[in-house]
Amino acid sequence: MWPPDALWPRIAAVWRHAHGTPSANAGERANAVAALEQYRRDFDLSETQVAYIAEYDALDPSSRVVKRERADNAFEVVLGALGEMKLVMPFYHFVVDAAWILHSYVFDQFLHTPRLLIWSRGSGYGKTARLSCIDALASNSKYMLAPSPPVLYHQLRANPQTTLVLDDMEHGELWNRQSLLRQIIDAGHRQGASIPRVINHEVVFFPTYAPLALGLIVDRDRQHKFPPQILTRSIVLEMRKSAAGEDEIFPHDPRFAPVRAVASRWAANFQRPQIISLPEGIVARCATNWRPLIAIGDALGYGATVRAAAIAVEAANFDPELRFDEDLYAVFEQQWQESGLWIDEIIQALGDIEDGPWGSLTKDAFYDMLYRRGIEKRTVWKVSADGRRRSNKGVYRKQLEPLWRELGYETQQAQSSKIIRLPRHKPGTGEAQ
Repeated sequence: MWPPDALWPRIAAVWRHAHGTPSANAGERANAVAALEQYRRDFDLSETQVAYIAEYDALDPSSRVVKRERADNAFEVVLGALGEMKLVMPFYHFVVDAAWILHSYVFDQFLHTPRLLIWSRGSGYGKTARLSCIDALASNSKYMLAPSPPVLYHQLRANPQTTLVLDDMEHGELWNRQSLLRQIIDAGHRQGASIPRVINHEVVFFPTYAPLALGLIVDRDRQHKFPPQILTRSIVLEMRKSAAGEDEIFPHDPRFAPVRAVASRWAANFQRPQIISLPEGIVARCATNWRPLIAIGDALGYGATVRAAAIAVEAANFDPELRFDEDLYAVFEQQWQESGLWIDEIIQALGDIEDGPWGSLTKDAFYDMLYRRGIEKRTVWKVSADGRRRSNKGVYRKQLEPLWRELGYETQQAQSSKIIRLPRHKPGTGEAQ
């Protein structure tokens, strides 16, 4: 439930105080946070909705009287078009879809294009209606039902700017490790990767880099077996069943053409910013996925709204198994000079990750995580500062490399934007250096 229009300026002012107005002191900020929380409770508002109210008001205070999208703001226009389609889903899903649709017009300015993975636990959840909206609004979109891999790479070779919208992908070979379909989805996340094929005795390189939205049903048996290299390259959104949802979206619906025109005009002048600030805790490949969408939000005055949506999406999709793999990789990258680490060192480093979930991780739980990955503890030898060799139970980097290859981490560079920075400690103390 959105608050009355008359309250929007007041909520916006409180939000600005709560988020650090330079002139506000600590007491004022605390009062603003309490007042904002009261508004949230009164109207059942999410953080994303509150951020949107504040940024909408800040862009043009003269529009406070009647709440409508501004014709020259592509984010508002796309969001408004999605809102008219009678889709039933949280507001932050609408925000993500709007930003992702706009990114399809400028994706080639970014090194990565995040996959949009929309899934449900069964049929009749509104997934196809949602993908139809995305198809109608995205740039040069092609909607397909469970296409074969050659269809995709021939389409991209003929039309490299295509946005791929793929539905019914539970019938594809995503669960087959050797699947070419899986490789295309994986490779196309990053500019520069191509699929080679021999045609008439000549090697032909087919491009794979393109915006791609996936729709599929994931049943209980497959939920915990989803390919991690696709999950980590995707913004993952689950559709929930609702009797209130409707599907009244016809192909070539004339309502969408003016929206695409606004998006195209905006895209013609868009320039990717050099610096893109990410929310705290959005790191590694997760950061790679959100960077284009947050840049677009910033460009259109809705950076805080998209950041709030990113936090909501990642909180809803928190997977301790994937987080463990990412953080374990980060620990070894931070200690890149070491061929192996002791268990105590690894647990200490995991616990030092800011806002990480590993503060209470025990050795038994750590061993269990390793066991589920087919990794056994070993005796790891090290040379100490005094030149003496010492050993303890630990894990060697080479034991983890097959897992990292499966996740695709071996292709990443140890850049500051991707690696979690861990505090270093003086030997034998808890004091950070």
